[in-house]
Amino acid sequence: MFSIFRRILLIFLLTFAPIAMMSQVKIRVEFENLEDSLFYLLKYKSDKTYTIIDTTLVPNQKKVFKNKTNYPEGIYLLADSKQNPIFEILLGKDQKFSIMVGDLMRNDTYIIKGSKETSDYFDIYAKTNYNKLYIKALESEIEYFPDNARKIDSIKLNHNEYLESIKIKDRNSFLKTYIGYNKEIIVPQEYKNKSEQYIIDHYFDDKSLSDVRILNTRLLKNKLDDYFNNYLSKQSTNVILQKIDYLINRTTAGYRDIPQNLLDHNVRDYILWYLYSKYFDNDLIYIHLSDVYFSKLEINNLTENIRSEIVKRADILRKITIGRLAPTFTYIDDEGNQIDLSEIDSKNTILFFYKPDCQKCIREKRILGLLKNRQKDLTILYINISEENYHNVSQDIAVQYDIKTTPTIYILDKDKRIIAKNIKAEDIEFYKIKK
Repeated sequence: MFSIFRRILLIFLLTFAPIAMMSQVKIRVEFENLEDSLFYLLKYKSDKTYTIIDTTLVPNQKKVFKNKTNYPEGIYLLADSKQNPIFEILLGKDQKFSIMVGDLMRNDTYIIKGSKETSDYFDIYAKTNYNKLYIKALESEIEYFPDNARKIDSIKLNHNEYLESIKIKDRNSFLKTYIGYNKEIIVPQEYKNKSEQYIIDHYFDDKSLSDVRILNTRLLKNKLDDYFNNYLSKQSTNVILQKIDYLINRTTAGYRDIPQNLLDHNVRDYILWYLYSKYFDNDLIYIHLSDVYFSKLEINNLTENIRSEIVKRADILRKITIGRLAPTFTYIDDEGNQIDLSEIDSKNTILFFYKPDCQKCIREKRILGLLKNRQKDLTILYINISEENYHNVSQDIAVQYDIKTTPTIYILDKDKRIIAKNIKAEDIEFYKIKK
């Protein structure tokens, strides 16, 4: 009987003990020239915000983080007692390692033992930052040294070759995803004359959008900012919509290199909320996001009330997009006159939505006064949407025209079609000339 028990115990230890050992966290950090009693391990939340997940309090220079189970894989921050960042750490599957730091400002003094994935990360991080600074310096002088363009291409190509040379045995390693986000985009020679278009089309080629672990880093947020701010900002709305749909499709494509337990809708939902915030004031993109995604999908943090509000606003925006006839209304102006938009006969009509206590409104109102003196074919309607003036306004003009802030300006042509909206008073003449 005892022999059988020992066999069962032996089988249990051989089967489950290694798993338990693999799941334990033990990270030792040692500094030669940094004295601080308390250290924090901080977890990113896909952008520059973070949460504290662990602390260590040791009376000497060796700091140890311990946990019974592994932290979620991703990029973490080591911070001092004031939560000032010291450096970033990649946590992969193996979370038992040590970091010895000689000089914080010199990556070559960092010695990592125990986790090859984390060690490779520090090497990649140091080389990537060095190349970025070198490229930035070359770009600043490219006007005077045209050959710098060739040098930059060479640096990018060598960097990609370096990243590809890193041997990763585990195809599901998070380091593999991290490397993809650090690869440079190489524009082939035949596309040099259309390099920006090539980058727009191939920006995310090597970047996994199916790996939920990227949400434990700043990688995705940084790339989205770069892509939409620096490359898509000058593109047409149709192009932006195409790229949005492409990105969302990529998040659910189910790449072979990502295990099924890492495939979910969290990345998709993060991108959708990112786009919702970024294009909140872009009518056509907002309507598209509502119609295609928010009105139909189950999305993280999307309650039925929020969904209803998004769909409702999209329906309002459909009626006030550029080129549509402005919704008619009546109101009583500051002199007590009843104004009916449909009865205005003017080459151009300006709708100026304001509140009396709004300082920006006062400034814009002065500019409109000067503009009126120069433009005789212009009618300006000053519409006070303050709560105190609500009884003087028919229906709810603020809702009808999607007024979220004041001042808000609309320009209408002689047929009362919207030719511009949400612009500054000083830009009105430009839109009139453009029209």
